[in-house]
Amino acid sequence: MFKRIGSAVVLVATLLLGACVGPVPKIDAPLERLVEIKSIAVVKVPEPKTYTVFNMGHPGMAFGLIGGLVAAADQSSKQDTLSAAYKAQGTAINTLLVKQLATRLEAQGYAVTEQDAPWVEANGGYTLAFDKLESPADAILVVSPTMVGFVSPPRVGVYLPTITSVVVLLGKDKTKPIYRGYHSAGWKPLAEGWRNTEAKTTFPDFAALMADTKASASRLEKSASDIADSVAQDLKRVQKTAAAP
Repeated sequence: MFKRIGSAVVLVATLLLGACVGPVPKIDAPLERLVEIKSIAVVKVPEPKTYTVFNMGHPGMAFGLIGGLVAAADQSSKQDTLSAAYKAQGTAINTLLVKQLATRLEAQGYAVTEQDAPWVEANGGYTLAFDKLESPADAILVVSPTMVGFVSPPRVGVYLPTITSVVVLLGKDKTKPIYRGYHSAGWKPLAEGWRNTEAKTTFPDFAALMADTKASASRLEKSASDIADSVAQDLKRVQKTAAAP
């Protein structure tokens, strides 16, 4: 019990710190480099161990440490409940995100493949060493969702279907990123540099998320689509045109 509460407290603290620091160290992709890239391998991403349910305005937060622990335990319980329902119905948000991103990049003229990668499970999530990646493609795109779920910002009072993700494009040497972008759909982290797409649908409370879990999952799928659009826009290249006769 206390281990689960502790994990939730760490989650809340990490998210709040991540929201306040800034700006994020993004790297804009030079157009001349994008024009040189003909093929991209998009790395497949494991599904979340836990879907986030984070109420930043939880009433327990107003009552000091004890209230914070109560709030953390409540949110941990909600996350477990939602995650179990999503896993039971086969929700696969990260898989959809990768596929939609690949489709959008193909539409922009890249030759795109999806490839597995040696993700390592650690601390309730996954890590990936870039130097372990192998691909014959000109570049490798790694999408790393840092949050997938629902966030209720302070004074907003509703849950936003939210995905936050760090996206890195690597060249063949994999030592220096060509591009690093920070993309969110739904809740927008406060740090400067995040590219955000606002949520079109909200949920009034946790009961609404659970009333129809397929419907709430479909809103997360829309957030995945928004992230794919946002990343593809950053990687849009200028096509060379033939000179006029």
